[in-house]
Amino acid sequence: CVSSLQCSSRSQGEKEMYTLGITNFPIPGEPGFPLNAMYVKPANKQEDETMRAYLQQLRQETGLRLCDRVFDPQTDKPSKWWVCFVKRQFMNKSLSAPGQ
Repeated sequence: CVSSLQCSSRSQGEKEMYTLGITNFPIPGEPGFPLNAMYVKPANKQEDETMRAYLQQLRQETGLRLCDRVFDPQTDKPSKWWVCFVKRQFMNKSLSAPGQ
C-alpha cells in the first residue's frame, strides 16, 4: 500500500489509494486472502456482499488516512520516513500478493 504512494504529489497519492481501494480483492474464504486462517468465510451471499462492502469502505478510508500521514503538507511530497517501509514486512507477514 505504501509503495503506491511513491508518487509526486498528494493528489496523485489519493488517486492511487482510491484506485487500490475499489479494485477487486479476495475476502475471507476465497483463495488469495492472506489471513484465511484467522477469519471465517461468509455463510451466505448476503454476508459475502456485506463483508465485501465493509472491507472496501475500510480500504478507501485507510488509504485517505494514510495519505494524511505520508505526505508532508508543506512540500506535498511523500515523507522519506514512511517510504522506507515499502520493502518491510510486519510480523513476517506480507499482505500483498507474491511479486507485488
